[in-house]
Amino acid sequence: MRNVLASLLLLGAASFAHAQATFKCGWTTYKTAAIIHEYTYSYTYSDSFKLYLADSSKTFIAPDSAATLTVSSPYRDNSKCLLANYYNAKKKVIKSEEYKDALIQVTKEYKYDDKNRKVMATEDNRQTNGNFKKTYDYNAEKNGDMVINEVSYYNGRKEFYTKTYIDKNNQKYKEVRLNDNNKDIVHVENFTYNQAGKLKERSVYFPEFKVTKKFPEPGGDLPAKCFRSQPLNISDKPVLHARVSFLKKVLNKNSATLLDPECHEFEYRFFSSDCEVIISTTKTNNVKQVIFRYKEKF
Repeated sequence: MRNVLASLLLLGAASFAHAQATFKCGWTTYKTAAIIHEYTYSYTYSDSFKLYLADSSKTFIAPDSAATLTVSSPYRDNSKCLLANYYNAKKKVIKSEEYKDALIQVTKEYKYDDKNRKVMATEDNRQTNGNFKKTYDYNAEKNGDMVINEVSYYNGRKEFYTKTYIDKNNQKYKEVRLNDNNKDIVHVENFTYNQAGKLKERSVYFPEFKVTKKFPEPGGDLPAKCFRSQPLNISDKPVLHARVSFLKKVLNKNSATLLDPECHEFEYRFFSSDCEVIISTTKTNNVKQVIFRYKEKF
């Protein structure tokens, strides 16, 4: 009953937060410092760009980012998905609650050490009746690399151990999975990146079969020019009610870049102080999409 009531409060707050400049997470009412509006469109191009709305969401942000509430409205779905996040003083998520309509689906909690590194994560999944827990400890190597030791539990029982190796550039280059006795290796996975820092290939060694399998990653063979971030290059001011025309101007302004035959996959980020436009391909059938994020401050 408590969870149902809490989720109803979330739904009610989401409906009227703009007018009241407040929102509820659980039983607490927060002032709204800002709202981030996000719209995702798929698009096609023939003689001009045509946009098709895929989904949208609003994220309500409390002062000092103490909590956020994201209300998502998937396209062609009458349900509402809500995500409530609660943060510590160092802006790290300490708890999250996922709702679908009036029912809580998943609750996650996190703990951190004095260096603000995650040391424990738990998940209570009401849909599967599964309870997950992971613990982490960190060991610095003499060469400056970091090894993260992870223990994974399911419904109170140890499932597996993982050793993750991070280099000086904070990139994961190796992962070793061991079974629940922390001795027998299940597999060893290595990661290779391209010049743009995008994952290029994964190779997995299975000691039981003495076999290595390689998995090329989408876009891993592309030049750095296909992935970049830069300020918005049109003079129009972004506004919510005219976002489609605004996006078309951004797309048209950068059409030569978007149609570059060398970039069959890409991600371009254009930004200003209160707006972000991300144009990219997706891993699903190479669909092209554009995301419009607009920050409304109070």
